[in-house]
This record gives sequence, structure tokens and C-alpha cells, in this order.
Amino acid sequence: MKKLFAAILAALLLLTSCGGEKKTEYAEGYETARRSNRFSNLNLNGMFYTEGADDFSTPRLWFFDFDSMKSAIMCSRPNCPHDDPDVCTAFGVQGVTSHPTVVGNNLYFFRSDYEWDKDEKLHTYKDIYKAELDGSSRVKYDTLEDIDYIQDLVMKGSVAYFTTIVEEKEPHTGVAAGNGETYICSYDFINKEYNKWQLTDYPALPNILGEYNGGLYIRDYNSIFLRFDLETGEITDWDMPLSSINEYDAYKPMFASGGYYGYMDGDNSVIIDSEGNEMVFENYELPDNIAVLPVNGYFFNTDGTAIDLSTGEVLELNKGVVPKYNFVLCYHDGSYIIYSEFGGDNFKKVSEEEMFKGREG
Repeated sequence: MKKLFAAILAALLLLTSCGGEKKTEYAEGYETARRSNRFSNLNLNGMFYTEGADDFSTPRLWFFDFDSMKSAIMCSRPNCPHDDPDVCTAFGVQGVTSHPTVVGNNLYFFRSDYEWDKDEKLHTYKDIYKAELDGSSRVKYDTLEDIDYIQDLVMKGSVAYFTTIVEEKEPHTGVAAGNGETYICSYDFINKEYNKWQLTDYPALPNILGEYNGGLYIRDYNSIFLRFDLETGEITDWDMPLSSINEYDAYKPMFASGGYYGYMDGDNSVIIDSEGNEMVFENYELPDNIAVLPVNGYFFNTDGTAIDLSTGEVLELNKGVVPKYNFVLCYHDGSYIIYSEFGGDNFKKVSEEEMFKGREG
């Protein structure tokens, strides 16, 4: 394991130092904000994920390398058994809202903190830590004040965009008083630049659907539909079609990524490219899964089909190539990386010839 980690770490250092990073593409030729969550946390030539230790409930950070298709725990300490959170650097760089990410030659991540002021009012913070790529030599890099938690986060270059709630809290107890505001925030890890823009004057739970034509599309179930302009910071109403309502009075699936926007119009799916051209697919359902996004010019559904976004052709996938509860994570160095919804190190590499029925050989 130690030799494997050393090899992977050496590859990471080489990629960050010489600019030789291999692309992991959502959609060919169009870069959009990438998600940072348990389904997808792509960095350099692989992905961060977490797994717990046998004797500790706290998870440890791992890195899966798409070149070797092997994983290594993010700790370089000699002879470390990786079971002590006070010693092993694989601990403390993980969690639901830590969002570890590589920018330049360093690893950055968030950690929560709080304090009581002299009036016994509770203040919550997000400390940003900077570390070596193996998680060692970590230092507190910056602090973002009065943030309760990070609801959803995407990365665009060196900048993290995330939604958060700032709730008023009862004195002495710290219990949420039921009022507050919702914001979208940005943080540039290189320049230490932090900005926030108010979305609502009440606490909500907004998620970032994705990026389309320079804007992040933000929704909160069925009540908030907003667009955040990445260049100007302007917040406007959602300017793309919304999906139809299903039998449970909820909106059918939508997506925004890779230069495409997709929604459901009744029983039909509509996919719009970056030029505004529409493709309609009759009696075709988009999957209700936020991890399913355009990859390398295709939209891979979870029903065993894929749409060629350049032609509109619906292709059949080879049965068994994408197992149940798996999705196409990215395209890397000529192959597709398949990942399990259940997380862990359940990755699989599939060539284009293997992926599509009738293209073998």
C-alpha cells in the first residue's frame, strides 16, 4: 500500500508541476463547473472518496487513480496503520461538507468551527485548510464567518461556488430561531477572495443543478428557481424551461452540464445545446439522478441507453457493461469510468468499443 501511494503521489506531483494533467471530461470541448460531492469529486487523474476504518466511525480520505485503476489512502506516514485520527493524515480531510479539492500543488478542504460571544450568541464558521497533496503539513488557510453549513458545492477552476444558510440562533442555546437568509457564495483558493450573494430572505435548502451558458441554475425543490451569472454575479429568475410536474406534484428530472440543458416535457425529453438547438426524444425519460450528466459527447441514461448528443441518435449499451446502481462518471484517456452509487472504490474502466452494442472489435 505504501509503495502504491508513493507512486500515485508522484504522479499527482508530476501532473501539477508540469501542466501534464490528463483531462477527465464531462462533455468534449466544453468545460463546465464540476460537482464536489460523494458521487463525483474529480481531481487531476482520479477521484477522492471516503471509507471508514474498522475501529472508527470517522471516514478516511482515499484517492482512486484512473490510470492504474487502483486506490490508495491519503497518508504518507511510514508504517502508519491508518487507525488513529490524531496521527493519520487520511482523517480530518473528509465529511459531508469538507469537499477536498486540489488547486495548483495543494489540497484544500473545509472544516466546521464555532464559538460563543460575550452575549452568549453562537457563531458558526467554515475554516479552510491548505495541505500537501497527501494531506500532511495542513495549516488553517482562511476562515469564512457566519456560515452554518455548505448545502451544495461545485468547482470552476480555482473557485468554489456553494450554497449556504445563515440562520439566527437563540441566545444561550444556539438553537435555530426559524429565520435567516440563503446565499450563494464563491471562494477563490488561490487569491483568498470570498464573496456571497443573497438568494432568499428566509432559510431554504437550495441545490445547484449545474452550469449552462455561463450561469449556475439553483433550485430548492419546487419553490426556488434562480440563475446565478458566473461573470457578473447577477441573480435572475430561471430562464430555461422547467420540467413537467409528475404524479407526486414534483418536477420531473432536469440537468445542466457540459454545454447542455435537459428537461422533461410530459413524457418526452428535451435536450438543448449551448447554441439553443433543441432535440426532442419521444417517450424517453431522463433519470432522476443528479450524478447522471453528459460525458464525452454522450448522455448516458440509467436505462441501458445513451444519446449521441452530436446526432440525436439513441444508442443501446451493451447489457452488463454498466451494472445496476452504477453510472458513467467521466471519460479519461480513451475510456469511460463507471462508478457505483454506493460509493467506495467501486470503479470500472470501459472502452468505447465495449460500451456500445454493435461496436465491438
